[in-house]
Amino acid sequence: MTNEFKADLLIKNSTIYTQDEKRTVLSNMDIAIKDGIIVEIGSLAETWRAEAVLDGTGKAIFPGLNNLHVHVFQSLMKGIGADMNLMDWVKVVSLKGGPSMNRKLYSLAAKVTAMEALKSGVTTLADFNYLQHDQDIPRACIETLEQIGIRGIYMDCYHDTGIDMGVFPGYIHAGDACVKRTDALVKEYVNEKHPLTRVFIGASVPWGTTEGLYRAIVEYSNATQTPYTMHILETEEDNACSMRVFGKPLIPALEDLGVLTDRLLAVHCVCLKEEEMGAFVHSGANAVYCPVSNAYLGSGIPPMVSLLQRGANITMGTDGAASNNCGDMIESLKIGLLLQKAAVQSAAAMTAQNMLDFTTVNAARACKRPDLGSIEKGKLADLFVMNPTFVRSSPNYNFLSTLMYSSSQENIETTIVHGKIAYHKGNFTCGLEEAAVSREVDQTMKTFMNS
Repeated sequence: MTNEFKADLLIKNSTIYTQDEKRTVLSNMDIAIKDGIIVEIGSLAETWRAEAVLDGTGKAIFPGLNNLHVHVFQSLMKGIGADMNLMDWVKVVSLKGGPSMNRKLYSLAAKVTAMEALKSGVTTLADFNYLQHDQDIPRACIETLEQIGIRGIYMDCYHDTGIDMGVFPGYIHAGDACVKRTDALVKEYVNEKHPLTRVFIGASVPWGTTEGLYRAIVEYSNATQTPYTMHILETEEDNACSMRVFGKPLIPALEDLGVLTDRLLAVHCVCLKEEEMGAFVHSGANAVYCPVSNAYLGSGIPPMVSLLQRGANITMGTDGAASNNCGDMIESLKIGLLLQKAAVQSAAAMTAQNMLDFTTVNAARACKRPDLGSIEKGKLADLFVMNPTFVRSSPNYNFLSTLMYSSSQENIETTIVHGKIAYHKGNFTCGLEEAAVSREVDQTMKTFMNS
């Protein structure tokens, strides 16, 4: 056959939710992938051949989901701190369990987190790590995520105060030392040897951050364009702390300090007030919506409808499994939609398309990754195959509505990261076996908790 092209992977006969600028949906089309890149989309069966072929008949292809706020270590602490409000929960989980984490435990936690992420269509997983007592933890996290084959963002997050609030002394470091450490990680992992890894910087919580750390992070980000993250207004405790330290609520204080920029991933925003939204949106700051965690801890429902109406860039996270009890992004999509509709008493206030935007194109924008977020020729091949043929999701009249309202992890048939199949029909191509990992976690943590 003349004019034959070769790909590494060909997905045939699918409905493709491209998430391009026009949100084009293609029917019965094929995707050719080579060297991690989407090289062609169309009717390709006559002209393309591939080493691996997936039949997408009756299925849909979506861009990979981005989970932009996870605490990996908490995958070993599900259920601990149940039925506690945030500050009590923090003392039991973050400030008591966290200091016991080491390289071995963190690697095990990363396996659990990444495997569940792949099972729910997630191709980018962002670990917000504030356990700064063990210098082996960053590499334990990064190396494990790379082994499993998921795209990872290691968010190197710090405290430089907070002992009076119960912060473990080993977590606390001076701002210049924090930046120096993160810069070394950025330089180590942003290269051709680590195509799946990026390193961001961050501050953990307002009550663990001084003006010096805020300014050090912003100065570093301004110089390097590295995005940064922080828990912001998860509860009113953040405003109370800001009033004590700066004499004003948190958002005005952050505006004065230059923290509100388009490189900020502001996690939670539960207590963001209407009068503060103008400054937040004008700055280009990115909101990270964690609905299940906010509900689990009784923190409240973030005003995402108002932010959406004002044009804010909203993204999504599951948060850590100790404040969610799983890392299932499919679950978070539905709950996140329903909470917003209920909060404003309007079913049309937030839509399935909005939520897909949050977890794909908006996330790519927040992370400064124009090569991700949509299924288009020339972009990186991060995507998943959704199969609706299960009782829970039948009948299927519209793939997007079915994904958001009638699906679970069983509907995620295949997850592809950087052009490689990382998960397919219950199997992980890295070689890990789910039941074996589950047994290892149970045995390890029973010993750990009894020690």
